Amino acid sequence: MAQNLYELVTSKIIAALDHGVVPWKKPWHVQSQIPVSLTANKPYRGVNSLLLGLAPYEDHRWLTFKQIGTLGGQVKRGEKSTQVVFWKFPEPSSDDEESKKARAPLLRYYSVFNVEQTEGLNVPALLDRKPVEERERIVKADLLVKSMPNPPRIEETGTAAWYKPSQDLVQVPKIENFSSSDQFYLTLLHELGHATGHKSRLNRKGVTDQVHFGSGEYSKEELVAELTAAFCAAEVSLDNSLIGDSASYIASWLKVLRNDPKAIVFAAAQAQKAADYIKGAQYGASNPSQALTPS
Repeated sequence: MAQNLYELVTSKIIAALDHGVVPWKKPWHVQSQIPVSLTANKPYRGVNSLLLGLAPYEDHRWLTFKQIGTLGGQVKRGEKSTQVVFWKFPEPSSDDEESKKARAPLLRYYSVFNVEQTEGLNVPALLDRKPVEERERIVKADLLVKSMPNPPRIEETGTAAWYKPSQDLVQVPKIENFSSSDQFYLTLLHELGHATGHKSRLNRKGVTDQVHFGSGEYSKEELVAELTAAFCAAEVSLDNSLIGDSASYIASWLKVLRNDPKAIVFAAAQAQKAADYIKGAQYGASNPSQALTPS
């Protein structure tokens, strides 16, 4: 069951990439709404934000079949639900500590519908969304970067961006060397995403271990950093819709996902933790459950 769910999630992401659509690349400065649970009014997190972001709806609000009925509505004829996933922890077989530690979380799903797939709902109409001005985006992005606890050293110099774990150092070219301020902050957030994996922070294998360029672990860590930047971009309304050399990027991500059906679920969970860390909300345990469902 769980394996099928991993494959279901991954197949949707692969299908989008095969059509040149990168699920985590969004022009958030004009499409500012992250998918949310209508009744909880909380954003979906991790891979669920990617899955729901692929849906062709302007409305960002989602709810279950039961919630639709509770709010006096119904699903339009012929509409199909979208699956979102979460971790379920089985009950321990006994009260001893070893039994509790041995519980392996199981991937499960539930189905949701977008507000546009319903009729008769007693909910407010979606308000018109205006683009966030560049000045406001940059102020918000700068505050986000400065909010990171225990940050690495950041040097704005050179012609390349990278993170060096041995020195806990991020290098990024100066902002005037980028085509836009958005691209500068996206690049910086990508490298800060890597930096969250340092042993003094989230202690992520793709950063703390010896990882060779072009290896599977390297590609997975790149995906984590890419998604971290995307989740942060959504938070502060950066335009994350442009990528350089998109064909080669898409090819590398497709290779990762086709080789490991679980990669996108775990990369998105790790990226959500990394984004939370940058925002100042640290998650101590290496547990992806909070990154999958609204919390």
